[in-house]
Amino acid sequence: MSKKQFKYQASSSRASSGPFAAADGAFGSSSRAGGAFGTVSSTPLSYVYEPPDLTSISEPNTIVAFKNLQKKDSTTKAKALEDLQKYIFSLDPNEGVEDAVLHAWIKVYPRTSIDTARRVRQLAHQLQGAIARTSGRRFVRYMPDVVGAWLAGLFDGDKLVARAAQESVKQTFPTDEKVKNVWKLYLGSILQFCSDAVFKENVNTLSDERTVSPDDASAKHARVVAAACSVVQYILENSPQDVLDKHEVALNEFLGSKELWKLASNADASVRKSIYRLLDTSMTERPKVLNLEVISTCILTSGLSVNHIASSLDYSRVLAHLTTFNPNIWTDFYTGTGKKSATKRLCQFLVKGSQGGPYQYWDEIQALLQHVPMSVLLPQENISDQKFVILEALHEGLSNRDEPRSNQRAAWNTYLETARRFLSFHDVDRDRLINDSIMPILTQYINPSREMATWTVSGFSQPIVLTATRLCLESPQAFAAQWSNLSRSFVEEVRTSLPEQSRDFAKSQDTISAKASKWYGLQAALSDVEISEDTRTLLITTSTSEILSAIALLEARNGKPYGAASLITTAIRSMPNLLLTQQLLRDSLAKFVSTDVPNLLLSPSGPYFVELIPHPKTIIDSDTIYRKGLRSVLDSPQNPARSKALQCLVGSPCARHLGQDEALLATLITTLKKEIDDEVTQSDLLSTAVANPNAPPELAQALIGQIVATLSLEDQRSASLQGLQTVVKLDPAAVKTYDATTEGSSLLAKLISLTESNDATVSQQAKSISSMLRADAPTDNIHDNQAILNIIRLGPETTGDHALSVASLIELAHKTLQQCDEQSRPTLVADLLPDEARWQDALRPFFALRPNPSLAIMNPLSNAVSLGECSATTEGVSSDKDGHSAAFRLFWYTSALIQLSDIFKYTTVEHQACIAKNLTVVLQIASDHLSIRSPYQLWQIQDTEHEEEIIEIISQTQRLTASWLADYSPESFLRISLLGLMEESYGMSVRSHYSSRAYISTMTELNELHTATDFHMGTNELLSARKSVETFAAAAVISTIQAPATLTKTFNELLAQLTRDDLKKYPQAISDLIIFNGILNREELVDSLPSIPKQRIVFFVQHVCEELVHTFNVVGSSGVQAVPSISVLATSAEIMQALHRVLPTLRETYGTFWENITEVLTKAWSSFEAAPDDVLPFIHASLRLYSTLRRLGFEESNDDLIDALKGQEASIASSMINLLHALRDLPDEFHQPRKITNELLAREISHAHLLVDPTVTIELFPVLGSESLALQGSAYELLHHQIPRLQEDVALDKALSKDYVAKLPEELLSLILEAPTASAMNDVDFKTSIPSSLRSYLSSWQLIFDHWTGASDAVKNDYINAIKEGSYVHGLLHLASELLITSRSRPVDASKFNIDSYQPGREDTPEKDAQWLLVHLYFLALKHLPTLSKTWWRDNTSRQTQISVESWTEKYISPLIISAELATVSAWAPSQASEPDQPLTVKVSTSTREITASIPIDEQS
Repeated sequence: MSKKQFKYQASSSRASSGPFAAADGAFGSSSRAGGAFGTVSSTPLSYVYEPPDLTSISEPNTIVAFKNLQKKDSTTKAKALEDLQKYIFSLDPNEGVEDAVLHAWIKVYPRTSIDTARRVRQLAHQLQGAIARTSGRRFVRYMPDVVGAWLAGLFDGDKLVARAAQESVKQTFPTDEKVKNVWKLYLGSILQFCSDAVFKENVNTLSDERTVSPDDASAKHARVVAAACSVVQYILENSPQDVLDKHEVALNEFLGSKELWKLASNADASVRKSIYRLLDTSMTERPKVLNLEVISTCILTSGLSVNHIASSLDYSRVLAHLTTFNPNIWTDFYTGTGKKSATKRLCQFLVKGSQGGPYQYWDEIQALLQHVPMSVLLPQENISDQKFVILEALHEGLSNRDEPRSNQRAAWNTYLETARRFLSFHDVDRDRLINDSIMPILTQYINPSREMATWTVSGFSQPIVLTATRLCLESPQAFAAQWSNLSRSFVEEVRTSLPEQSRDFAKSQDTISAKASKWYGLQAALSDVEISEDTRTLLITTSTSEILSAIALLEARNGKPYGAASLITTAIRSMPNLLLTQQLLRDSLAKFVSTDVPNLLLSPSGPYFVELIPHPKTIIDSDTIYRKGLRSVLDSPQNPARSKALQCLVGSPCARHLGQDEALLATLITTLKKEIDDEVTQSDLLSTAVANPNAPPELAQALIGQIVATLSLEDQRSASLQGLQTVVKLDPAAVKTYDATTEGSSLLAKLISLTESNDATVSQQAKSISSMLRADAPTDNIHDNQAILNIIRLGPETTGDHALSVASLIELAHKTLQQCDEQSRPTLVADLLPDEARWQDALRPFFALRPNPSLAIMNPLSNAVSLGECSATTEGVSSDKDGHSAAFRLFWYTSALIQLSDIFKYTTVEHQACIAKNLTVVLQIASDHLSIRSPYQLWQIQDTEHEEEIIEIISQTQRLTASWLADYSPESFLRISLLGLMEESYGMSVRSHYSSRAYISTMTELNELHTATDFHMGTNELLSARKSVETFAAAAVISTIQAPATLTKTFNELLAQLTRDDLKKYPQAISDLIIFNGILNREELVDSLPSIPKQRIVFFVQHVCEELVHTFNVVGSSGVQAVPSISVLATSAEIMQALHRVLPTLRETYGTFWENITEVLTKAWSSFEAAPDDVLPFIHASLRLYSTLRRLGFEESNDDLIDALKGQEASIASSMINLLHALRDLPDEFHQPRKITNELLAREISHAHLLVDPTVTIELFPVLGSESLALQGSAYELLHHQIPRLQEDVALDKALSKDYVAKLPEELLSLILEAPTASAMNDVDFKTSIPSSLRSYLSSWQLIFDHWTGASDAVKNDYINAIKEGSYVHGLLHLASELLITSRSRPVDASKFNIDSYQPGREDTPEKDAQWLLVHLYFLALKHLPTLSKTWWRDNTSRQTQISVESWTEKYISPLIISAELATVSAWAPSQASEPDQPLTVKVSTSTREITASIPIDEQS
């Protein structure tokens, strides 16, 4: 047998299995466990117990779990319970739990179920239910041992534990009937468990004091006792009488035990509550068992003196029940005397108040004090000196600072009802009781003071004070005296109130006003109940005196003390029937209101006087006085007092008769419109006018109209919406009535527009109001709602800051269409979609502008752009707050609505064609505006996101038109649309230009989708258009000609005509050239060009070349070659486009025209000093022509061409440099034609850079500052190749002359003088390219460091001094440190780049490309300028920057610098000559990064 079996598991286990572990030992009792000879409790809850036998359990892990369950640590126990749960759930249902496990569990469960840790108790109950369910009927024999602990868990103070126990019971016994049977069958075991828990267990037996803290041990014992008592209470309440009778002995022993009721004074609230509830139930269910003397001693004598925090309600309830049950509990059964007398004990309890309990506590105390014998409430010794100690105790308890405010009403009710009982007692001095214990309530209510603060009734106090006052009426003389004193005090306070000049004037008057409200409110309440005639006379007399005094004061002080006015108004309003019966008061009041009040409405008392006018209507003509007062106010100058008076007058019931006086009403409306412009008074005035049902309707309508007008004023918008929202809430019908009027038709449009405001408050207010106004719109036929239709109809073309956004219009139109019935939709759609007139009005500003001539580079009409006729004056293009013009709004709205709904099917074919035609025209205009930004556009780009949104809108519309083309049929509306476009192409207007382009674009796509269509134009139309010089129409016709023979014929005719015509004739020549090039652009003709006789093409080429030579040989008056006119340049551009197409067919043809072309190009390029937009088409065409010549020259198939190119190669290179300068000053970021031209020039220069004269490279430095990245890059490439070559000459000059100082170019240094700031770069978009300013700066530094390549050491020193003098390197290093290291959350990982070299355009994004370049320049700065770089780092004022830069440099840059230096030394050392007797030895160790130089020294020499 293993020795482990003989080891004790715990000290408690050893105690339970030792030699003194008998149930009834000779040296101890069962109630204690401790000491050397202590005995072991026989209950299953004691911590001292015999461990379960685990030897028969087959599963080792289960044994370990049970052993862990007997340890002291709660976490270990919880883990053990979880392991046991897993074990139980893993069992086969057919096998069940083995008996050994059941035996062990039954042994440990009761103790575990009361563990100090909540989690342990929770898991114990869950496991108990699982074991019971798994064991089935086998568990029945174990039930008596565990049922008490299991059911007691239902009453655990922790809700989670109680819920776990409840769920385990419910899952084991799923029906209520089964649960009842458990209580019934095991009632004896349950009662025994409860009895053991209450009487046999104590703190020391339930917990081991060595491992459990005293607080935890006490809490555990209290929890067990409370649960046991709750179980017995449940049994008494829910068990049938016959079942209780069977266990009568056990119940009687339990309830009759004095030890049980002693727990009523237990320190733990849960124990006390369970005892009180048990007693409460016992009095109902088993009253005969109770020993009232014991109960009185434990509950009253002992219980009244303890604190009842958290148990006060239960205690007060059981006291009330016990007293009702047998009042003699306070007398005959009460055993305390002297300091423990019932009266003193009761006072001691009442003084503490509710002790944090709810208001029901005081209800129970009231019931208690109504049944406590009077001899206890007022003992004989208190009768003699009329000392009401119970009332004093109650008063002290309810006025306790810890008493919850919510309990005040119930507490004072209890106090007054107790006082009423005292008043009913014949031996009580009523006057004294009222004066001392009741009258202070009234006095403090009317005249509050700090000295009597304990008599203040909090909350809704008037019912309490009214009750107190009625009790005071039990002594009429005392009441009359005190009431008169209060009245005189009130009058005196009114008379002596502070003047208007005083700082506390408002505070003084507000105090009087508040007191008047209380005073007369109380009197009104008193007058509504039955009171004696003497009391009624007293109220009338005092009130009359107060009112007359107030009238006199107001007359004397011109209405300034508004507290007096409030007194009068409140009195008359509260008690009109009582007060107006006095003739003196009637006469005085009538005279005052009729004579003085109309003139005092502007005084501080004005609002009270306005309220007073309608009330004494039985003694005055209220309407006459009202109009008189209103005229007086209207005649006064505008000021805050008048605004306030007008607001009060507008809200008066007397306003109902204003409609009878039209002149007065008109004057009032005019005045109020001016008043409502004031943001301060706006909302109050509106709400008052609308909320007054007596005001004339036209008054509210006028005010609403005025506030709607102020919606356009941004500074008043929020206040106006607030006012309008108030009106809608108070009287939505008034706003809807206004909305239906002509003036109100724009209200809904303004509101919907404001829903898009950037101000969240304004937007939300507008949404709320508009939704209210639209709530009643008819849903069956929305066409009837003209307001919404007007918004949709006019909205797309409306511009300005307040225009409704297109997205909102689309949503509104879509909803309107959805809500419309099927029959009405065609009519509705005609209103929703724009007609031709609306399109023409929206597009008129753009048809008045000639398109940018540079667009010839990108559209099929080429230089026909210059032929368009436009108006002499340019109309301004208005836009909405998003920068969208009316045309674009209409375009977006129409396109999106068609895509979003099925609206298109409800329109006529003609309307569909109109929409398709105009959408394609706008697409052409949009294409131009995407290519070039200008002030006169369809939109004004605000940011990148806005541009992407516009591009997406255009793309969606293109997809829409593409879907129409894909579904083309002869009956389609597209046929009508194309005919319309063709018709509009005739003429030379800008509209004809765009219509022609739209036609060409549509037909090109249509021919690609459908190889054969029935829609095309023929030779006749082309011939007619040519004869009429209808260039746009002719170009459009060309796009539809499908027969190659027709194209070839037309081409031959034009070829012959252009060969013989004078090409200087404008516009005939350019028109023919445009048509000629249009045919050349057709693929069908390109394929058939070789079939045309070459001699005809040669004649054409020779003729046009002669024209070009003549054009560019013109010399100006200054002797410099003149730049031709724009029209000549346009014609020349068309010629060069034609040559670009036809010259490849002459690649083997010899002639002088090759040389003529190259000469024209060089002369043309050299003539430009600037390159405005109208020159770009020529430059682009000439560069394309040169590209064709260069490509043909590479083929070496024509000696004349090769000779011409070689002969002009230097001139061509020089003239290209001139072009570079001409184009440099204008940006191309938002100018697509310019960017295309610049990029084309840069490509051609890259092919000619070896031919550029190195001496002119200095002229290229200014190009580095260009805003064109292409030109900037081209200049950089040229300089990058030339600068290292020049260093050889510089080094030679330096070597020949000691005085020679090598200098960096001033133009280059000027470009690095000021570095871009990191903050500026953070605001720049890197999505498309590196910003030109940053690229210019960094490229300039690259060229600076290019000077080191091939330079001698002396020259390098000169360069370093030049950089040092200008402190240039500081800007570079500061920029690099910020962009790469310090301004980022994580420094750039330089290991991803090739640091010692840089190749532009290799990275995925421009931002990474810029980072690579910066890293490379930082490396070069440290390599070539180490001293300057170190100085910058050392002088940096930010220690954090120093640390960050040092760490980053050490990680990424330093290894490369070191390697480069080591490589330099390795290359240098072999080339150094050394003396034979002292050879120099240099060793370079790359692994240790060390250089060792050694010379042998003879020690003897």
